[in-house]
Amino acid sequence: MSKGHRLNSAIIKLMAFFHLTFIGGSRTFQKFPSLTNKVLTTPENEVTMEKNAYDDHVLHSEGFEREGCDYTYNGLSLSSVISRVETPSYIYFLDILARKIQELRDFSTSINGSGTDIFYSVKANPATQILTAILESGLNVEVSSMGELDHVLKTGFNPERIILLGPGKEEDLIRRASEMHIRGIIAESFRELELISKYYDGNMVVLVRLNMEDETSKALESMSGSESKFGIDVKNLEEIVRRSRFVPEGKFGFQYYLGSQVLDYKESLRLHEKMLSYMQRFRERVDYIDLGGGFGVPMTPKDLKFDFGSFSSGLNRILRDNGLDGKKIWFESGRFLVADCGLFVTRIVDIKTAGNGGTMLTTDGGMNNFFRIAFLGADHPIRAIGSGTTFTLKPATVCGPLCTPIDCFGKNILIPDCVREGDPVLIFKAGAYGLSLSPVLFLLQKVPGEYAVKNNKLGGSNHPPIGAETVLSFIYARDGSELH
Repeated sequence: MSKGHRLNSAIIKLMAFFHLTFIGGSRTFQKFPSLTNKVLTTPENEVTMEKNAYDDHVLHSEGFEREGCDYTYNGLSLSSVISRVETPSYIYFLDILARKIQELRDFSTSINGSGTDIFYSVKANPATQILTAILESGLNVEVSSMGELDHVLKTGFNPERIILLGPGKEEDLIRRASEMHIRGIIAESFRELELISKYYDGNMVVLVRLNMEDETSKALESMSGSESKFGIDVKNLEEIVRRSRFVPEGKFGFQYYLGSQVLDYKESLRLHEKMLSYMQRFRERVDYIDLGGGFGVPMTPKDLKFDFGSFSSGLNRILRDNGLDGKKIWFESGRFLVADCGLFVTRIVDIKTAGNGGTMLTTDGGMNNFFRIAFLGADHPIRAIGSGTTFTLKPATVCGPLCTPIDCFGKNILIPDCVREGDPVLIFKAGAYGLSLSPVLFLLQKVPGEYAVKNNKLGGSNHPPIGAETVLSFIYARDGSELH
Protein backbone atom coordinates (compact mmCIF):
# COMPACT_ATOMS: atom_id res chain seq x y z
CA MET A 1 0.00 0.00 0.00
CA SER A 2 1.36 3.44 -0.93
CA LYS A 3 2.36 6.04 1.65
CA GLY A 4 -0.32 8.37 0.34
CA HIS A 5 -3.04 5.76 0.73
CA ARG A 6 -1.91 4.96 4.26
CA LEU A 7 -2.01 8.66 5.07
CA ASN A 8 -5.55 9.04 3.75
CA SER A 9 -6.75 6.12 5.82
CA ALA A 10 -5.42 7.78 8.99
CA ILE A 11 -6.56 11.39 8.48
CA ILE A 12 -10.03 11.03 9.99
CA LYS A 13 -8.67 9.33 13.08
CA LEU A 14 -5.82 11.79 13.59
CA MET A 15 -8.08 14.79 13.97
CA ALA A 16 -10.10 13.06 16.67
CA PHE A 17 -6.92 11.99 18.45
CA PHE A 18 -5.63 15.59 18.51
CA HIS A 19 -8.86 16.75 20.12
CA LEU A 20 -8.78 14.01 22.73
CA THR A 21 -5.13 14.61 23.62
CA PHE A 22 -5.16 18.37 24.05
CA ILE A 23 -8.77 19.27 24.82
CA GLY A 24 -10.16 16.26 26.68
CA GLY A 25 -7.18 15.77 28.95
CA SER A 26 -8.36 17.52 32.09
CA ARG A 27 -11.14 15.05 32.75
CA THR A 28 -9.14 12.04 31.64
CA PHE A 29 -6.20 12.51 33.99
CA GLN A 30 -8.44 12.37 37.06
CA LYS A 31 -8.59 8.61 36.58
CA PHE A 32 -4.87 7.91 36.60
CA PRO A 33 -3.82 8.01 40.28
CA SER A 34 -5.73 4.83 41.20
CA LEU A 35 -3.96 3.02 38.37
CA THR A 36 -0.43 4.28 38.87
CA ASN A 37 -0.20 3.97 42.65
CA LYS A 38 -0.39 0.18 42.61
CA VAL A 39 2.57 -1.70 44.09
CA LEU A 40 4.90 -3.37 41.63
CA THR A 41 4.84 -7.14 41.35
CA THR A 42 7.29 -9.25 43.30
CA PRO A 43 8.90 -12.64 42.62
CA GLU A 44 6.97 -14.23 45.49
CA ASN A 45 3.81 -14.09 43.34
CA GLU A 46 4.87 -16.93 41.02
CA VAL A 47 2.03 -19.15 39.78
CA THR A 48 1.71 -22.20 37.57
CA MET A 49 0.00 -22.47 34.18
CA GLU A 50 -3.00 -24.19 35.75
CA LYS A 51 -3.72 -21.03 37.72
CA ASN A 52 -4.09 -19.09 34.46
CA ALA A 53 -6.43 -21.59 32.78
CA TYR A 54 -9.51 -20.15 34.45
CA ASP A 55 -8.59 -16.64 33.36
CA ASP A 56 -8.43 -17.74 29.72
CA HIS A 57 -12.06 -18.86 29.50
CA VAL A 58 -13.00 -15.34 28.34
CA LEU A 59 -10.83 -16.03 25.28
CA HIS A 60 -11.88 -19.64 24.62
CA SER A 61 -15.41 -18.68 23.64
CA GLU A 62 -14.05 -16.63 20.74
CA GLY A 63 -11.73 -19.36 19.46
CA PHE A 64 -8.44 -18.41 21.18
CA GLU A 65 -6.50 -21.14 22.99
CA ARG A 66 -3.14 -21.38 24.71
CA GLU A 67 -0.82 -23.99 23.21
CA GLY A 68 2.42 -24.13 25.14
CA CYS A 69 3.91 -20.64 25.05
CA ASP A 70 1.88 -19.70 21.98
CA TYR A 71 -1.78 -18.85 21.40
CA THR A 72 -3.91 -20.08 18.53
CA TYR A 73 -7.10 -18.93 16.86
CA ASN A 74 -9.14 -21.86 15.52
CA GLY A 75 -5.87 -23.78 15.18
CA LEU A 76 -3.99 -20.89 13.54
CA SER A 77 -0.77 -20.04 15.39
CA LEU A 78 -0.84 -16.41 16.45
CA SER A 79 2.96 -16.29 16.53
CA SER A 80 2.99 -17.25 12.83
CA VAL A 81 0.56 -14.40 12.04
CA ILE A 82 2.46 -11.90 14.17
CA SER A 83 5.74 -12.80 12.45
CA ARG A 84 4.27 -11.28 9.26
CA VAL A 85 3.22 -7.93 10.74
CA GLU A 86 5.06 -4.91 12.06
CA THR A 87 4.38 -3.71 15.57
CA PRO A 88 2.63 -2.00 17.16
CA SER A 89 -0.46 -3.07 15.21
CA TYR A 90 -4.07 -4.14 15.48
CA ILE A 91 -5.22 -7.44 14.00
CA TYR A 92 -8.95 -7.90 13.35
CA PHE A 93 -10.37 -11.42 13.17
CA LEU A 94 -13.30 -10.94 10.83
CA ASP A 95 -14.82 -14.37 11.50
CA ILE A 96 -15.45 -13.26 15.09
CA LEU A 97 -17.07 -10.07 13.82
CA ALA A 98 -19.36 -12.14 11.57
CA ARG A 99 -20.46 -14.25 14.57
CA LYS A 100 -21.23 -11.14 16.62
CA ILE A 101 -23.29 -9.69 13.78
CA GLN A 102 -25.32 -12.88 13.58
CA GLU A 103 -25.82 -12.98 17.35
CA LEU A 104 -27.17 -9.44 17.38
CA ARG A 105 -29.38 -10.17 14.37
CA ASP A 106 -30.86 -13.22 16.08
CA PHE A 107 -31.67 -11.08 19.11
CA SER A 108 -33.18 -8.24 17.09
CA THR A 109 -35.57 -10.57 15.25
CA SER A 110 -36.94 -11.73 18.63
CA ILE A 111 -38.27 -8.24 19.41
CA ASN A 112 -41.98 -7.74 18.75
CA GLY A 113 -42.26 -4.76 16.45
CA SER A 114 -43.19 -3.94 12.89
CA GLY A 115 -39.52 -4.29 11.96
CA THR A 116 -36.03 -3.99 13.46
CA ASP A 117 -32.78 -2.53 12.15
CA ILE A 118 -29.23 -2.58 13.50
CA PHE A 119 -26.79 0.30 13.06
CA TYR A 120 -23.07 -0.12 13.60
CA SER A 121 -21.53 2.75 15.60
CA VAL A 122 -18.61 3.84 13.44
CA LYS A 123 -16.94 5.64 16.35
CA ALA A 124 -16.10 2.26 17.90
CA ASN A 125 -13.76 1.39 15.04
CA PRO A 126 -13.67 3.11 11.63
CA ALA A 127 -11.01 0.77 10.18
CA THR A 128 -11.54 0.03 6.50
CA GLN A 129 -11.41 -3.73 7.15
CA ILE A 130 -14.18 -3.45 9.75
CA LEU A 131 -16.41 -1.14 7.70
CA THR A 132 -16.05 -3.31 4.59
CA ALA A 133 -17.17 -6.35 6.58
CA ILE A 134 -20.12 -4.38 8.00
CA LEU A 135 -21.03 -3.20 4.49
CA GLU A 136 -20.98 -6.73 3.09
CA SER A 137 -23.03 -8.05 6.02
CA GLY A 138 -25.91 -5.72 5.18
CA LEU A 139 -25.86 -3.86 8.49
CA ASN A 140 -26.45 -0.12 8.54
CA VAL A 141 -24.17 2.48 10.15
CA GLU A 142 -24.54 5.45 12.47
CA VAL A 143 -22.16 8.39 12.21
CA SER A 144 -21.54 11.41 14.41
CA SER A 145 -19.41 13.77 12.34
CA MET A 146 -18.72 15.04 8.84
CA GLY A 147 -15.56 12.96 8.81
CA GLU A 148 -17.39 9.74 9.64
CA LEU A 149 -20.08 10.55 7.08
CA ASP A 150 -17.47 11.03 4.33
CA HIS A 151 -15.64 7.88 5.42
CA VAL A 152 -18.65 5.55 5.22
CA LEU A 153 -19.72 7.03 1.89
CA LYS A 154 -16.25 6.35 0.47
CA THR A 155 -16.43 2.82 1.86
CA GLY A 156 -19.56 2.23 -0.21
CA PHE A 157 -22.54 2.77 2.08
CA ASN A 158 -25.60 4.27 0.40
CA PRO A 159 -27.26 7.21 2.20
CA GLU A 160 -30.34 5.12 3.03
CA ARG A 161 -28.12 2.92 5.25
CA ILE A 162 -26.85 5.86 7.32
CA ILE A 163 -28.21 7.66 10.37
CA LEU A 164 -26.68 10.74 12.02
CA LEU A 165 -26.55 11.31 15.76
CA GLY A 166 -24.46 12.94 18.46
CA PRO A 167 -24.56 16.24 20.37
CA GLY A 168 -23.41 19.59 18.99
CA LYS A 169 -24.08 19.00 15.29
CA GLU A 170 -23.02 21.89 13.10
CA GLU A 171 -25.52 23.39 10.68
CA ASP A 172 -23.50 22.32 7.62
CA LEU A 173 -23.61 18.71 8.75
CA ILE A 174 -27.40 18.75 9.21
CA ARG A 175 -27.85 20.46 5.85
CA ARG A 176 -25.64 17.97 4.03
CA ALA A 177 -27.32 14.97 5.66
CA SER A 178 -30.71 16.24 4.48
CA GLU A 179 -29.51 17.07 0.98
CA MET A 180 -28.16 13.58 0.45
CA HIS A 181 -31.33 12.01 1.95
CA ILE A 182 -29.79 9.78 4.59
CA ARG A 183 -32.01 7.29 6.40
CA GLY A 184 -32.51 9.28 9.57
CA ILE A 185 -31.26 11.99 11.89
CA ILE A 186 -31.44 12.26 15.67
CA ALA A 187 -31.92 15.65 17.32
CA GLU A 188 -30.12 16.19 20.64
CA SER A 189 -31.54 19.66 21.39
CA PHE A 190 -34.27 22.11 20.37
CA ARG A 191 -31.64 24.00 18.37
CA GLU A 192 -30.90 20.88 16.32
CA LEU A 193 -34.61 20.19 15.88
CA GLU A 194 -35.05 23.69 14.47
CA LEU A 195 -32.14 23.20 12.05
CA ILE A 196 -33.55 19.87 10.90
CA SER A 197 -36.86 21.63 10.23
CA LYS A 198 -35.02 24.26 8.17
CA TYR A 199 -33.38 21.71 5.85
CA TYR A 200 -35.80 18.79 6.12
CA ASP A 201 -36.13 16.80 2.90
CA GLY A 202 -39.64 15.58 3.68
CA ASN A 203 -38.61 11.92 3.90
CA MET A 204 -35.92 11.39 6.53
CA VAL A 205 -36.82 9.65 9.76
CA VAL A 206 -36.46 12.21 12.57
CA LEU A 207 -35.90 10.99 16.10
CA VAL A 208 -35.43 13.10 19.23
CA ARG A 209 -33.03 11.86 21.84
CA LEU A 210 -34.52 11.76 25.33
CA ASN A 211 -32.68 12.03 28.61
CA MET A 212 -33.94 11.30 32.11
CA GLU A 213 -32.57 12.00 35.56
CA ASP A 214 -32.16 8.32 36.44
CA GLU A 215 -28.84 6.75 35.53
CA THR A 216 -27.03 3.47 36.05
CA SER A 217 -23.98 2.67 38.11
CA LYS A 218 -23.67 -0.68 36.34
CA ALA A 219 -22.26 0.70 33.10
CA LEU A 220 -18.69 1.56 32.17
CA GLU A 221 -20.03 4.95 31.04
CA SER A 222 -23.50 6.22 31.96
CA MET A 223 -25.20 8.16 29.15
CA SER A 224 -28.09 9.61 31.15
CA GLY A 225 -28.56 11.67 34.29
CA SER A 226 -29.50 15.14 35.49
CA GLU A 227 -26.30 16.71 34.08
CA SER A 228 -25.95 14.65 30.93
CA LYS A 229 -25.06 16.54 27.75
CA PHE A 230 -27.08 14.08 25.70
CA GLY A 231 -30.62 14.63 24.48
CA ILE A 232 -33.57 16.67 25.77
CA ASP A 233 -35.00 16.03 29.22
CA VAL A 234 -38.18 13.94 29.26
CA LYS A 235 -40.07 16.67 31.10
CA ASN A 236 -40.14 18.50 27.74
CA LEU A 237 -41.96 15.72 25.87
CA GLU A 238 -45.03 17.81 25.01
CA GLU A 239 -42.87 20.61 23.67
CA ILE A 240 -40.79 18.09 21.67
CA VAL A 241 -43.88 16.68 20.00
CA ARG A 242 -45.23 20.15 19.28
CA ARG A 243 -42.01 21.32 17.65
CA SER A 244 -41.78 18.15 15.60
CA ARG A 245 -45.02 18.70 13.70
CA PHE A 246 -43.03 19.29 10.50
CA VAL A 247 -42.15 15.58 10.43
CA PRO A 248 -44.83 13.67 8.48
CA GLU A 249 -46.74 10.75 9.90
CA GLY A 250 -44.75 7.55 9.77
CA LYS A 251 -41.36 9.28 10.10
CA PHE A 252 -41.14 10.40 13.74
CA GLY A 253 -39.89 8.81 16.92
CA PHE A 254 -37.61 8.87 19.96
CA GLN A 255 -34.13 7.65 20.72
CA TYR A 256 -32.22 7.14 23.95
CA TYR A 257 -28.96 5.50 25.01
CA LEU A 258 -28.67 4.70 28.69
CA GLY A 259 -25.19 3.29 29.22
CA SER A 260 -22.16 1.61 27.74
CA GLN A 261 -20.75 -1.84 28.53
CA VAL A 262 -23.79 -3.02 30.51
CA LEU A 263 -23.64 -6.72 31.43
CA ASP A 264 -26.64 -6.85 33.79
CA TYR A 265 -29.76 -7.30 31.65
CA LYS A 266 -32.00 -6.60 34.68
CA GLU A 267 -30.48 -3.16 35.15
CA SER A 268 -30.90 -2.50 31.45
CA LEU A 269 -34.58 -3.52 31.61
CA ARG A 270 -35.14 -1.29 34.65
CA LEU A 271 -34.05 1.77 32.72
CA HIS A 272 -35.85 0.78 29.52
CA GLU A 273 -39.09 0.31 31.47
CA LYS A 274 -38.81 3.76 32.95
CA MET A 275 -37.92 5.46 29.67
CA LEU A 276 -40.54 3.68 27.55
CA SER A 277 -43.25 4.54 30.07
CA TYR A 278 -42.67 8.24 29.29
CA MET A 279 -43.57 7.58 25.64
CA GLN A 280 -46.86 5.83 26.37
CA ARG A 281 -49.09 8.90 26.15
CA PHE A 282 -47.52 9.87 22.80
CA ARG A 283 -47.63 6.40 21.27
CA GLU A 284 -49.99 7.47 18.47
CA ARG A 285 -47.38 9.94 17.25
CA VAL A 286 -44.40 7.57 17.61
CA ASP A 287 -43.43 5.42 14.62
CA TYR A 288 -39.79 4.61 15.46
CA ILE A 289 -37.99 3.88 18.71
CA ASP A 290 -34.21 3.71 18.79
CA LEU A 291 -33.29 1.82 21.96
CA GLY A 292 -29.55 2.43 21.63
CA GLY A 293 -27.32 -0.45 22.64
CA GLY A 294 -24.63 -0.68 25.30
CA PHE A 295 -24.63 -4.49 25.42
CA GLY A 296 -21.64 -5.52 27.49
CA VAL A 297 -18.67 -7.67 26.53
CA PRO A 298 -17.18 -10.01 29.19
CA MET A 299 -13.62 -8.86 29.89
CA THR A 300 -12.65 -10.78 33.05
CA PRO A 301 -13.42 -14.22 34.54
CA LYS A 302 -16.05 -12.70 36.84
CA ASP A 303 -18.04 -11.20 33.95
CA LEU A 304 -21.12 -13.01 32.65
CA LYS A 305 -22.34 -12.73 29.08
CA PHE A 306 -25.25 -10.39 28.47
CA ASP A 307 -28.43 -12.53 28.61
CA PHE A 308 -30.13 -11.62 25.34
CA GLY A 309 -32.85 -14.23 25.82
CA SER A 310 -34.06 -12.86 29.15
CA PHE A 311 -33.58 -9.30 27.95
CA SER A 312 -35.69 -9.95 24.86
CA SER A 313 -38.55 -11.41 26.92
CA GLY A 314 -38.50 -8.50 29.32
CA LEU A 315 -38.27 -5.87 26.60
CA ASN A 316 -41.20 -7.37 24.69
CA ARG A 317 -43.28 -7.21 27.85
CA ILE A 318 -42.38 -3.57 28.45
CA LEU A 319 -43.19 -2.60 24.86
CA ARG A 320 -46.52 -4.42 25.06
CA ASP A 321 -47.47 -2.91 28.41
CA ASN A 322 -46.89 0.59 27.02
CA GLY A 323 -48.68 0.00 23.73
CA LEU A 324 -45.43 0.31 21.77
CA ASP A 325 -44.99 -3.25 20.50
CA GLY A 326 -46.06 -2.37 16.94
CA LYS A 327 -43.36 0.26 16.41
CA LYS A 328 -40.24 0.04 14.24
CA ILE A 329 -37.32 -0.69 16.53
CA TRP A 330 -33.70 0.35 15.98
CA PHE A 331 -30.60 -0.77 17.84
CA GLU A 332 -27.12 0.76 17.79
CA SER A 333 -24.03 -1.28 18.57
CA GLY A 334 -20.33 -0.62 18.47
CA ARG A 335 -18.38 -2.32 21.25
CA PHE A 336 -20.45 -5.52 21.29
CA LEU A 337 -19.87 -6.10 17.57
CA VAL A 338 -16.16 -5.35 17.30
CA ALA A 339 -14.47 -5.59 20.73
CA ASP A 340 -13.85 -9.34 20.67
CA CYS A 341 -12.48 -9.40 17.13
CA GLY A 342 -9.56 -7.05 17.83
CA LEU A 343 -6.07 -7.96 19.01
CA PHE A 344 -3.47 -5.31 19.81
CA VAL A 345 0.06 -6.60 19.27
CA THR A 346 3.21 -4.97 20.59
CA ARG A 347 6.74 -6.27 21.17
CA ILE A 348 8.95 -6.27 24.25
CA VAL A 349 11.89 -3.90 23.83
CA ASP A 350 13.24 -4.03 27.38
CA ILE A 351 13.05 -6.32 30.41
CA LYS A 352 14.41 -5.21 33.76
CA THR A 353 14.07 -5.82 37.48
CA ALA A 354 12.64 -3.07 39.68
CA GLY A 355 14.05 -2.11 43.05
CA ASN A 356 11.64 -4.40 44.89
CA GLY A 357 12.47 -7.36 42.65
CA GLY A 358 9.44 -7.06 40.38
CA THR A 359 9.72 -7.62 36.63
CA MET A 360 9.18 -4.65 34.31
CA LEU A 361 8.44 -5.12 30.60
CA THR A 362 8.58 -2.15 28.24
CA THR A 363 6.92 -2.55 24.84
CA ASP A 364 7.14 -0.66 21.54
CA GLY A 365 3.46 0.32 21.74
CA GLY A 366 1.91 2.34 24.53
CA MET A 367 -1.16 4.26 25.59
CA ASN A 368 -0.69 6.50 22.54
CA ASN A 369 -1.67 3.44 20.50
CA PHE A 370 -4.21 1.94 22.91
CA PHE A 371 -5.44 4.56 25.36
CA ARG A 372 -8.55 2.80 26.64
CA ILE A 373 -6.80 0.94 29.47
CA ALA A 374 -5.31 4.12 30.94
CA PHE A 375 -8.37 6.26 30.18
CA LEU A 376 -11.05 4.03 31.70
CA GLY A 377 -8.98 1.66 33.79
CA ALA A 378 -10.53 -1.06 31.62
CA ASP A 379 -9.61 -4.71 32.11
CA HIS A 380 -8.28 -6.48 29.04
CA PRO A 381 -6.79 -9.98 28.88
CA ILE A 382 -3.03 -9.39 28.40
CA ARG A 383 -0.79 -12.30 27.41
CA ALA A 384 2.79 -12.76 26.18
CA ILE A 385 4.20 -15.28 23.72
CA GLY A 386 7.67 -16.80 24.25
CA SER A 387 9.76 -19.43 22.55
CA GLY A 388 10.10 -21.90 25.42
CA THR A 389 8.30 -25.22 25.80
CA THR A 390 8.41 -25.54 29.59
CA PHE A 391 7.99 -22.53 31.79
CA THR A 392 6.31 -21.00 34.81
CA LEU A 393 3.99 -18.03 34.68
CA LYS A 394 5.27 -15.06 36.65
CA PRO A 395 3.70 -11.66 37.32
CA ALA A 396 5.08 -8.59 35.59
CA THR A 397 4.26 -4.95 35.01
CA VAL A 398 3.71 -4.22 31.31
CA CYS A 399 4.30 -0.63 30.20
CA GLY A 400 4.70 1.32 27.00
CA PRO A 401 7.66 3.50 25.90
CA LEU A 402 6.20 6.93 26.69
CA CYS A 403 7.66 9.49 29.10
CA THR A 404 4.83 9.32 31.62
CA PRO A 405 4.00 6.90 34.48
CA ILE A 406 0.43 6.56 33.27
CA ASP A 407 1.67 4.66 30.20
CA CYS A 408 0.95 1.30 31.80
CA PHE A 409 -1.10 -1.58 30.39
CA GLY A 410 -1.27 -3.55 33.60
CA LYS A 411 0.33 -4.83 36.77
CA ASN A 412 0.52 -8.42 37.98
CA ILE A 413 0.17 -9.63 34.40
CA LEU A 414 1.04 -13.33 34.24
CA ILE A 415 3.70 -13.98 31.60
CA PRO A 416 5.88 -17.03 30.82
CA ASP A 417 9.31 -16.72 32.41
CA CYS A 418 10.81 -17.70 29.05
CA VAL A 419 9.87 -14.44 27.27
CA ARG A 420 12.73 -12.37 25.90
CA GLU A 421 13.23 -8.99 24.26
CA GLY A 422 11.52 -9.02 20.86
CA ASP A 423 8.73 -11.38 21.94
CA PRO A 424 5.13 -10.19 21.39
CA VAL A 425 2.64 -9.05 24.00
CA LEU A 426 -1.03 -9.51 23.09
CA ILE A 427 -3.93 -7.41 24.35
CA PHE A 428 -7.21 -9.16 23.55
CA LYS A 429 -10.70 -7.71 23.11
CA ALA A 430 -9.15 -4.58 21.61
CA GLY A 431 -11.40 -4.11 18.58
CA ALA A 432 -13.50 -1.29 20.04
CA TYR A 433 -12.25 2.17 20.97
CA GLY A 434 -8.65 1.11 20.46
CA LEU A 435 -6.93 3.13 17.79
CA SER A 436 -9.99 5.38 17.40
CA LEU A 437 -9.66 6.60 21.01
CA SER A 438 -5.89 6.97 21.21
CA PRO A 439 -3.71 10.15 21.32
CA VAL A 440 -1.27 9.12 18.59
CA LEU A 441 0.43 12.54 18.51
CA PHE A 442 1.93 12.10 21.97
CA LEU A 443 5.73 11.74 21.55
CA LEU A 444 5.17 11.36 17.79
CA GLN A 445 5.66 7.62 17.89
CA LYS A 446 4.42 5.37 15.09
CA VAL A 447 0.70 5.20 14.39
CA PRO A 448 -0.25 1.50 14.69
CA GLY A 449 -0.83 -0.65 11.63
CA GLU A 450 -4.09 -2.51 10.98
CA TYR A 451 -4.38 -6.03 9.61
CA ALA A 452 -7.25 -8.46 9.09
CA VAL A 453 -7.55 -12.24 9.35
CA LYS A 454 -10.41 -13.96 7.53
CA ASN A 455 -10.85 -17.70 7.11
CA ASN A 456 -7.53 -18.14 8.96
CA LYS A 457 -5.67 -16.07 6.36
CA LEU A 458 -3.97 -12.72 6.78
CA GLY A 459 -5.07 -10.48 3.94
CA GLY A 460 -7.30 -7.65 2.83
CA SER A 461 -6.57 -3.92 2.91
CA ASN A 462 -3.79 -4.07 5.50
CA HIS A 463 -1.36 -1.28 6.31
CA PRO A 464 1.78 -1.32 8.50
CA PRO A 465 2.47 1.29 11.18
CA ILE A 466 2.66 4.87 9.89
CA GLY A 467 5.83 6.77 10.73
CA ALA A 468 5.88 10.11 12.53
CA GLU A 469 7.33 11.87 9.49
CA THR A 470 4.19 11.05 7.50
CA VAL A 471 1.96 12.40 10.27
CA LEU A 472 4.07 15.54 10.63
CA SER A 473 4.10 16.19 6.91
CA PHE A 474 0.31 16.14 6.85
CA ILE A 475 -0.38 18.24 9.93
CA TYR A 476 2.39 20.84 9.67
CA ALA A 477 3.41 20.86 6.00
CA ARG A 478 0.25 19.88 4.13
CA ASP A 479 0.51 23.05 1.97
CA GLY A 480 3.99 22.12 0.87
CA SER A 481 5.76 24.38 3.37
CA GLU A 482 8.80 23.12 5.20
CA LEU A 483 8.95 22.51 8.93
CA HIS A 484 10.52 25.34 10.97
